Amino acid sequence: MTRSDVHLVNRLTYGVRPVDLERVRELGEAGYLDWQLAPEAIPDPEVDAFLERHPVLGADVAGIRRALDDDHADVVKQVLWAKLFRAVSSERQLHEKMVDFWTDHFNVPGPDRVPEKVVDDRDVARAHGLGRFHDLLLASARSPAMLLYLDNASSHRDHPNQNYARELLELHTLGVDGGYTERDVAEVARCFTGWTLREGWRGDMVFDRSMHDEGEKEVLGRRIAAGRGIEDGLEVLDVLATHPSTARFLAFKLCRRFVADDPPPGLVADVAASFRASDGDLRATLRTLFTSNGFRESRGQKLRRPFEAVAAMLRALSPAVEVHDYWAVHYVLELMGHVPYAWFPPDGYPDVAGAWLNANGLLHRWNAAMVLAHAHDGWTDGAVTVDLEAVVPAADTAGDLVDATWRRLLGDPIDAATRATLLTAVGAGGAGQRVTPTARRERLAQLVGLVLASPAFHLT
Repeated sequence: MTRSDVHLVNRLTYGVRPVDLERVRELGEAGYLDWQLAPEAIPDPEVDAFLERHPVLGADVAGIRRALDDDHADVVKQVLWAKLFRAVSSERQLHEKMVDFWTDHFNVPGPDRVPEKVVDDRDVARAHGLGRFHDLLLASARSPAMLLYLDNASSHRDHPNQNYARELLELHTLGVDGGYTERDVAEVARCFTGWTLREGWRGDMVFDRSMHDEGEKEVLGRRIAAGRGIEDGLEVLDVLATHPSTARFLAFKLCRRFVADDPPPGLVADVAASFRASDGDLRATLRTLFTSNGFRESRGQKLRRPFEAVAAMLRALSPAVEVHDYWAVHYVLELMGHVPYAWFPPDGYPDVAGAWLNANGLLHRWNAAMVLAHAHDGWTDGAVTVDLEAVVPAADTAGDLVDATWRRLLGDPIDAATRATLLTAVGAGGAGQRVTPTARRERLAQLVGLVLASPAFHLT
């Protein structure tokens, strides 16, 4: 297994497992990328079974609302648990990571709009996350969750609401420096008047012509003729989806998510060019990104955000770990400030290390790693169970035990300095010290916790 294999798996998935590395050996890096770029062809039995057990996730808004009336807390738990379960267990890992990327990009907080958010997740990010950006943009514009969150459902020709128009330009397409003006914001708001909901504040998206401003408009220097209806908004989306500033803005964000907090400008330009040449085909765009030298040379430059770190820990310990009570995991994510769907500003959770690297955040990461590793000792009160004996291979010496644990959880061989530190931390007399069954039981949880808390685990 090469370092580039591990790097590719770490960035395309929520964390390395032995089975993922075996797949790369079988397919090669190019084949593995092709496989992950075609999620519709990947069987996903664990997720399928999960969805069968939780049918509310496939219900419409009315059905989800009825379920909330019956047991609000249980529905919320199912929605949040589904996000983590898919991240940990889905075989369609790159698709899950892109769903997460678009969830932040088209952010709609979930707590106040659970029914609409469930449908939004399913019909926007999941349906189009690896498709064409234009289709994704249109799906978001039509989403009841977005129409409610940014107040476009109540936008009327007599008083156009600019919230959606502003975020459409600043956050969803062109970017804050993308070349639009305050007049463009006002004109775009006029174009989207009448994009509302069937029942006012609930139901599906409909176009209400009586609410629409039919006057002539001008957006980004383009004249939009008077006397039209929903075509005004559709034309704006066409213009924005193909605009050079949108290509640059999305390329930068994709490179920031998958390469580095401050990605190489040349790589951003190449990814933007691929986006434009492919008419916004996200698979082609990502292929350019993941096969670039900039990507290959970026190992260790991205910090896992808290949700990603927790998912990676659970994947590293799978299949020997079981979560019996999601709320225990939710509590950890709450302490870290990264509960799914709980970011209320429209820009989505931060995507750079500076937002997460602080004493409090690091402490909770380390605690989570240690508590998870000691789950078999009762540290989680049964909320999570782990069979560490099934995780770490047998080893005759302390050095072998450290090496085997590191390789099993990270996929790479360990460096000499880290090896020496871990040997000291677990109280081994030396690398050659024999490991008795008693010593293994006493040291294994501490060792696993330290590896899961290590910088190498959190910097991919």
